[in-house]
Amino acid sequence: MARFIRFLLGSHPTALDQAVVERLTPIMKNWQLPTSKRSWLPSRPFTIAVGEKARSGDLIVHPLGDAHRQWPSPVGLAWGHEMSETKTLLRLPAYAPKELGLDENVFAITRDLRLSERPRILYLGSFQDGAALTVFLAAMKRLLTVQGEAILIGGTAFRDRLAPVVARLGLAQHVIFAPPLSVSQLSGLYHSADVLVYPDRDPSQLYQLVDVYAHGLPVVLRDTPDTRNIWGYPALLVSSDDGNEWAEAIQEVIDNLRLREVLIRRGMEFAQMHETGIVIAGWRSIIEKISGQVVVHESGQE
Repeated sequence: MARFIRFLLGSHPTALDQAVVERLTPIMKNWQLPTSKRSWLPSRPFTIAVGEKARSGDLIVHPLGDAHRQWPSPVGLAWGHEMSETKTLLRLPAYAPKELGLDENVFAITRDLRLSERPRILYLGSFQDGAALTVFLAAMKRLLTVQGEAILIGGTAFRDRLAPVVARLGLAQHVIFAPPLSVSQLSGLYHSADVLVYPDRDPSQLYQLVDVYAHGLPVVLRDTPDTRNIWGYPALLVSSDDGNEWAEAIQEVIDNLRLREVLIRRGMEFAQMHETGIVIAGWRSIIEKISGQVVVHESGQE
């Protein structure tokens, strides 16, 4: 009897946990682990528990049943640029675009959000870090004195709270509160923007940067241990809480063509290391190593 592989979210899933399930489930839904009559493994679904009995982002690979006591320690979700025999890095896949430049998604999102000015600066964050929002809006007040647009991704839920602040800063005509966007809408937005800014200290939304990098969009990040060690290679890092310093960094990314080229190239390199094929190869390898079985598709092909 074959055991299908499935994901199980823990009781308190993080954004990263949900991203793992959302991105890998469609690809792995037809995977099976065939079992023999002599196998001690139970003939139940092979489960990858995400965020269950582990710190945020860890993945526990185990079968359901009493046999799980014989299994190794949890398999951690790791990020990086290298895969070696001693350390397997399991990565979220990035669905990199086939080409850069204008496409129907760019025109659609420009129409839907009524975008018309440059520079076009995207804000990505949890909206829970008040200091980070203050820094971002202070930077926008300095940058968007004449024209330009700051798009708050997912900002419609916070419009009532933030609109008075935006108005007092004189940014009412420059700040756009965007609703939650589909994959195609985000793709168009990433293609059409000049820079994305992530000023939060909370790393929970950072997994989205894989897609941002894949689209060739430069990024300015807050310099923290997490961002520096995981995401910092392709980005420009800012450690200050001074809105003027953030404004200078953002302006530099917009104006300095050489810097933009470097950041775009590094971002594309980072995204390529997280493409679906590499991710799936890592998952198959670790599942087969732990289970002692060969992963096959429902069709019977390895």
